[in-house]
Amino acid sequence: MKDTKARAAALKRLAQFEARMRDLGRSRLAAIESERARIDDDLKAIFEALEASPFAYGASAKPGLSRARTAHIRLDRLVHEEREARHRAETHGVRAVIVEEAGAKAAARHREERERKALLEIVERAIAHRDASQT
Repeated sequence: MKDTKARAAALKRLAQFEARMRDLGRSRLAAIESERARIDDDLKAIFEALEASPFAYGASAKPGLSRARTAHIRLDRLVHEEREARHRAETHGVRAVIVEEAGAKAAARHREERERKALLEIVERAIAHRDASQT
């Protein structure tokens, strides 16, 4: 009986941990999306500045293009990081649901064991009372 109670408690703690990991993943995902939007805006601003500038072509455009290339590389990395973060958050979410269900089953099993034990004690007392009254 202690095993099922301990198992239910451990599964409950594990479900809470997985839910926190999912929430952490979601917040990381939101931060990545925010940074991605900022870099998109930076790229737009760089290209708009280059188009409006009389120095948009040739050697004078090199610093602006270098900055745009760096931003584009960072954006590509963020896309990959975002995909991984989304996958991890989804994985932790699925694990949280599975562990939560297993915890609920373990708690139900523990409750059923307690009920069976209580019923067995009632039956044993009734039999002992009947045997005592027959003697």
